[in-house]
Amino acid sequence: MRVVTYNVQFCRGRDGQTDAGRIADAIASADIVGLQEVDRFARRSGDFDQAAAIGERLPDHDWVYGPTVDVLAAGRPPGNRRRQFGNMILSRWPILSSRLLLYVPKTGGANHLSLQLGALETVIAVPERPVRVYCTHLHHLSPTLRARQIDQLLAWVRGAPAEGPVISGDGPDGHWDDGGNLPPVPADAILLGDFNLTPDSDNYTQIVGPRAPHARALHGPLPATVQRLLAVDGFADAWVAAGHEETGGVTFFDDVASGLGRRLDYGFVTPALATAVTGAWIDADADGSDHQPAWFELRL
Repeated sequence: MRVVTYNVQFCRGRDGQTDAGRIADAIASADIVGLQEVDRFARRSGDFDQAAAIGERLPDHDWVYGPTVDVLAAGRPPGNRRRQFGNMILSRWPILSSRLLLYVPKTGGANHLSLQLGALETVIAVPERPVRVYCTHLHHLSPTLRARQIDQLLAWVRGAPAEGPVISGDGPDGHWDDGGNLPPVPADAILLGDFNLTPDSDNYTQIVGPRAPHARALHGPLPATVQRLLAVDGFADAWVAAGHEETGGVTFFDDVASGLGRRLDYGFVTPALATAVTGAWIDADADGSDHQPAWFELRL
């Protein structure tokens, strides 16, 4: 199973051109995709429906879109067209259900750009077993604001199985079932997104747990996969589960020519899925955004 997360910066590439086709081409071989910063009917990105455009180019994938920003489009166009900005999930397998979860309150200051952000939750019918997949975008302004959002995200993810599916039970006439089975809420989950944090930060520790109390094993350094105390209901960094060091990898170039930058984009997985991760890589050549796609491979 190939999974990718990609902040597409409303499909604006390194050359300043807006092109949904480049985004679709970069992710076409993935089974599950999480996209952030997808525009709909925004003047800055050509006033078109980017979610639909990407979806049309990938007809073998189901997709859902979750706008965290929704305002009246410029010029008040006919047809109740809204300017929207948010997250998108695509899957080669059926997306059984989705929910849009908004971080509250909307955090930030009056003197800096501050957006309503959130997470898009899905349940995907992966053939081996259903999996929950989340796509999120955390605040860029400060670690304090991100910490609040991470608390909410982890509470949502951990609490979802106990809450049940988006529809549960049924009325006497059975029409809510709509002739099919109600979607499950599996324990296994994958978190994809632009987390706007680096592996040396307290925000990262908030997700993957503190460092192991013994910095060295008897015969040398601990393997990367056991350097953190992974909680039973916690999350592992799929990049590290694949064998990479936490500090490796660049998904956002500060300087493309030199290759210098930071890893801001992640896939985090529940413990049962951490043992299924077989690989991870970053597509440094994709030029359709100011971020790079981060790929993960799992064998269930």
